[in-house]
Amino acid sequence: MAALNLLVRGVGIRYRSHSTDERKGMRRTMEADRYREIAEAALQLLVTRCPRLASTCYWAGTASIALEELHHRQSFDLDFHTRKALYNVRPILAEVLAAFPGAFEVVRAPDEFGSGFQGVLTLPDGERTTVEVLSNYEDVPDRDLVKATTVTAVKRVSLSRYLADKVQCLVERAEAKDLVDIMAVLQHRPDMEKDARRRLAEQDAVLLVERLLAWTDEAIREDLAAYDDVAPEVAVAARDLLLHWVKTAAAEGGDT
Repeated sequence: MAALNLLVRGVGIRYRSHSTDERKGMRRTMEADRYREIAEAALQLLVTRCPRLASTCYWAGTASIALEELHHRQSFDLDFHTRKALYNVRPILAEVLAAFPGAFEVVRAPDEFGSGFQGVLTLPDGERTTVEVLSNYEDVPDRDLVKATTVTAVKRVSLSRYLADKVQCLVERAEAKDLVDIMAVLQHRPDMEKDARRRLAEQDAVLLVERLLAWTDEAIREDLAAYDDVAPEVAVAARDLLLHWVKTAAAEGGDT
């Protein structure tokens, strides 16, 4: 009996050793694994059933980078951008609707120029994921694309192009997750610092500084409140680092 009591106490200790934060972390890991499975299944179906989509577009956005390279935060909506500039995406939408009868709900239809659409795809198991297709404003060179490893029949955005897009986002919109994404790239690939500084130098310095200074610590925490897998401190560190780079470049006469 004494041995049995010791075994029970030992089991209890092992179970109680998981703190609240650890349990939350395990739950997030399980959720992330499930979201990954959904994204991969949806990507496989889209590429297999929609050859026009696979040949005229590339897999873009944070989901492609997070799933295949950085693994830094959850982002599982599927974004596709056209390789050619000002491509009319209406034929792609028609292909998707034909490939998934009754399973693709159009949330935003193409405008008069056919510049993009967004919808929700219901998978055979009932899971749903958002799909967006956008027409680029410029041709995308092959050097900015790499073969996806999740589904090799489609190409995805390269890490270098992703970094450039994220720097551009800093002056075009106000979302703290862009700071998180930039820091994740730099932590994963420190050798890309020179590229990042060059991309920053290409932006309007005054506007860029205004945008970065508008991100107070509190504003960053509030904006990232919905992202429970992201630490606001990462975005704060990114803001401070980018401000330092911009100020250093200005002091040096714009040299990077």
